[in-house]
Order: sequence, then structure tokens, then C-alpha cells
Amino acid sequence: MNRKRQLIAWMAGLMGGALLGPSAVVQAGDETAAEAIHNRFYISPMASYVLADQDRGTDDAVGGTLVVGKMFRSQFGIELEANYAGYDSESGGDDATVVGGGLRGILFPTSGSVYGLLGLGYGRFEDHPGADPEYDSALLTLGLGYLLGPFDFVASGISVRAEAALRTDIHGRDQTADSINNALNEGLFNLGLLIPLGAGPQPPKPEPEPVVVVPPVAVADSDGDGVNDPSDQCPGTPAGTEVDPQGCPLPPPACTPYGEGSEMELAGCLPGDTIVLQGVTFEFDSAILTPNARTILNRVVGALTDAPQIRVEVAGHTDARGADAYNLELSDQRAQSVVDYLTGKGVAADRLEARGYGESNSVADNQTEEGRELNRRVELKIID
Repeated sequence: MNRKRQLIAWMAGLMGGALLGPSAVVQAGDETAAEAIHNRFYISPMASYVLADQDRGTDDAVGGTLVVGKMFRSQFGIELEANYAGYDSESGGDDATVVGGGLRGILFPTSGSVYGLLGLGYGRFEDHPGADPEYDSALLTLGLGYLLGPFDFVASGISVRAEAALRTDIHGRDQTADSINNALNEGLFNLGLLIPLGAGPQPPKPEPEPVVVVPPVAVADSDGDGVNDPSDQCPGTPAGTEVDPQGCPLPPPACTPYGEGSEMELAGCLPGDTIVLQGVTFEFDSAILTPNARTILNRVVGALTDAPQIRVEVAGHTDARGADAYNLELSDQRAQSVVDYLTGKGVAADRLEARGYGESNSVADNQTEEGRELNRRVELKIID
């Protein structure tokens, strides 16, 4: 009995300190034990001590309780309980036992570690002294609890759990066919651990660093070519000149080959460049321009007008059929016919020279019709 009284006093002292509030017990950190559970499932093994009701006819009991629970929003938990206790016999007979289980609810009224406890369960008593050695009973539990922690060992968020409660044993007893209801009120003390399952609450993500908008620094562009002075490798470019990313003038365009249905561009042509006037043809065995040839030469007029600094040679060529002298004379006549058409459209005569080459500068095989057609041609050759 002395050892039991010491155990009762020790557990009552612990519960008293817990119920005085968080200031009575040193906390493991800023986070409370309930917050550390954070909506997780948990298990709670606890040692139990029961102060037996004097009407039970036994001494106090010791045993164990196992709880499996789930916390909701760090404030409310629902638990399934299984328990066992053995009552010492006062008369030297067999010790009485109770095996039970039930449903419990716990509620944290504040953000602290103190909670209220309400439970409803079932118990099976055996070897009980008195008229009912074995009976079933409803067990009603009402009390307070305290979580000390959390501590991060073995798993995260583990806390020490202590409870003090009033447990009422409500049962019926048959005596000579009369039904008599009995209620035994006992003090219940539990002490153990609460072990959360699974990963703990994640720390909040840090706020993103504010984006600092640096206003653009005005940089001078002295020559107005679109490239700022620090990057301009060719300062002083004349206004309107197209430049590259380094601010230097773009090279003049290449001499664009002439194609039927497209415009001719002579601005990039250099002395020695030659353009074949495809489609400039003549009536059979004469120097008379065909209507299609006049249409193409109108485009040549436009190209020469856009490049007034260029002088050209109009060169006539024939295939190898016929005598050499005849072909030379015919090619010269055809070249002159082109010059006359261009000057008639406003091109200055001093920019044009007519010259026939006959069959001397063939570019294809004269043994085939396709080759001979390629050899019958008029060319513009840039002089200067």
C-alpha cells in the first residue's frame, strides 16, 4: 500500500503541474505538442493507475492503455482506446481484472498543451469480489490531459502524455431477480508517450525576394544609327545608313541576277559582273524584239534609272548554226536593237555600249536545241 500511495502522489503531482498551464512545465520549443501532430495519425501507449472505488471491494489497480488517434486542425482528436487493469485483492483472493475499449475525444481549447477528455467505452470485469464475479459494464471517462513536448527523437513530434480523469463504471447486478443499477466512480491516471505517424508539418515556404526594378540608364547615340555610343564601332555614320549590330555600315548588296518575273537590282554590281537578260528574244533570223522582250527591257530601264552611276555593255550572242560572219553581224544588230530600245525609254546613250560576239562565247552545247537556246542570249556587262 505504501508503494501505491507513493505512485498516486507522484502521478497526481505530475498532473497537477500539467494542469497549472504551460508556464509550469518547460517547453521544448515554440511549437506546442498539439501543433506538432498537425492532422496526423498517432499512437499513444500509456501506463495506467486506477484509484478503486471503496465499494468495489478491491485495492487499487495498475495496467496499461493503448490509444490510436487522429488529430484535426491541431485542436480536436478522435481516439480508439484499448485498456487493461488488474485490481489487487483485499481479502487475499484472486486479483480482479478488467479488459475494455472505447471511443474518446480530446479537445484543446487554446493553442496550449492542455486538453479536455471525454470517453465512452466497454469493460469486461472478471474475478470480481462480491455477488457479481463477472460482468459487463459501460465505462464513462471525463478528465483533463497534458502534452509535454514536442521532442524529436526516434520520430518527429513525440511528446510525453499525462492524463487525470474520473471513470464511472455503470453496470447492472441481479440479486434475487431484482435489477439493481450500480455506478462505481474511480480516479484514472495515465502516463506515457504520444507518437505521431508520418511526416510532420512542413515549414512555410519563404517569401520570394522582391523584384527590384532598375530604371534604364539613358545612353547616348550620337550618330542616330540605333547603336549606343559605347557599342558603336563606327561612330559618325551618315544618317539613314543601314548598319550592323556594331554600328558599321552594311556592305552594298550583291549584284542580283535577273530572272523573269522579278525585278533587277544593279546597286550592288561591280565592274565585270554580267547579267543574262533571260526572256529577251527576237523574231526568227532578225533583230526585231518580241513583245515579251520589250516587257523585260522595261524592267531593265527601271534598274538603270535607279543606279545612274553604272555604265553597261549590251552583248549579243548567237548559237553556232550559220556562218561565223553572219552570226557576228546578227549578234551585233541584236545588241544595238536593245540599246536603241533602252535609249528610247530615257536611258542616257553614253551609259550604253552595243557589241556582238556571234557564236564565240557559247555557254552550252550547240548540238542540242536546249544548248543552242541558251547560247542565243543578250547580256548586260558592268563596265564601271
